[in-house]
Amino acid sequence: MNKLKIPFIILVFITLVLLGGWGWLRFFQIQEDVQIIDELEKQIAELETKISQDRPNDQERTPPSYEPNERTPLLVYTALAETPDREETINYDGIIQPSRTTYIFPKRPGEVKQVLVKEGERVKQGDLLLEMETREIDKNLEQAQAGVDAARAQLEMAKEGLREEEINQIREAVTQAETQLELAQSSYERVKALHEDEIVSQQEYEKARTEKNLAQSNLVNAQINLDLAKSGARDLEIQAARAQLRQAEIQLELAEMAREDARITAPRDGVIINREVEPGELVGEAQPPLVLGNLNPLHLQINVGERDIGKLEPGQKAEIFLRALPDSKITGEVIRVSPVADPDSRLFTATIEIANPDHNIRPGMYAEATVFIDPGPAYPVVPKEAVHFQNGNPYVYTISGGEASPRPVEIGAEENGKLAIISGLQQNEEVIIQADGEIVPGKEVEVQERGSQ
Repeated sequence: MNKLKIPFIILVFITLVLLGGWGWLRFFQIQEDVQIIDELEKQIAELETKISQDRPNDQERTPPSYEPNERTPLLVYTALAETPDREETINYDGIIQPSRTTYIFPKRPGEVKQVLVKEGERVKQGDLLLEMETREIDKNLEQAQAGVDAARAQLEMAKEGLREEEINQIREAVTQAETQLELAQSSYERVKALHEDEIVSQQEYEKARTEKNLAQSNLVNAQINLDLAKSGARDLEIQAARAQLRQAEIQLELAEMAREDARITAPRDGVIINREVEPGELVGEAQPPLVLGNLNPLHLQINVGERDIGKLEPGQKAEIFLRALPDSKITGEVIRVSPVADPDSRLFTATIEIANPDHNIRPGMYAEATVFIDPGPAYPVVPKEAVHFQNGNPYVYTISGGEASPRPVEIGAEENGKLAIISGLQQNEEVIIQADGEIVPGKEVEVQERGSQ
């Protein structure tokens, strides 16, 4: 019996020892976990304090009360409410172009006789640029002049009437017409008889009949002319002669215009920026032989995206940088903004005008443009540390009579650690940004350090 109790006691002892060791192990683990939780809570509290200090807009601080008998000055640090120089720009690039381009074509296709200008040459309005060949035009001009002379003579004859010898000539024409009709009539009768006997062909018969009819018509016309010659010119004939003269004069004017159109002159002042023709070549409407450009002013067209197009408007100034002229200070002005985007690129076009009195800038040069944008109204700014909140309402401390004086303000956007003051402060007013103690309304203060921002 005793032998059985001893192993049992040993087993119980070992079990108690193991349980005690496990208990002490858990105790130390719990203590370590508690220390870790305390450390985490401490770090969270520090982070919350830091965030609260960095974001004054999210906290509300009620100015503490102050007893007037506390006369120890509070050392403070101040800054001036200053309106910063605001300048907003957008940058784009493009190719310099003439402000105006004119494609010069001849009014009539033909052969080029001579070209009187070179590429890059400056011309004035009315200067002769090229001349077309006029051999055919000159012949037409001579013919039109002869037509005018003949029509004028006919009119004079109609006014004066015919002389006797002229009437006799018309009588002879009538006699000849009568003889021709007798011969044609006789020939027709003979051919007709042969045709009825089927000796001659239908074609020969038709020919004989046509000749007879023509002879009859000639006789009638000759007789009419004789009658008119005997009776003299009538008013209607004089009017017809005048109309024929006017018609001939118009033909002469057209020929003279064609001669003048062969001389191609400059429609305005400019520079020949392209020449694609030589004497002897044929020109038409496919390609302009000459291109005239206006180089003062020049234009720079920039393609603007949707984000910036609303910022651009005519009248805005721009600085232009040219790689070809890196040391030149070139300015321009926005003169036009397209209201509609290109359907393919979805970009808008803006045009910048650049003065070029010395013609140093050339079309085709690559240019970079910096356009100055109106940033909108400018407000004074203060460091964000100067702004406090009471019940969600912002205020700042100014100094009035040597004492801290709270003043309500309306704040705007924050930028670079500064808050815009829309209302409540004027330019160069002094605000408290930091103190060696707690700031309270009416507290006497002493400026330890003044400064701008």
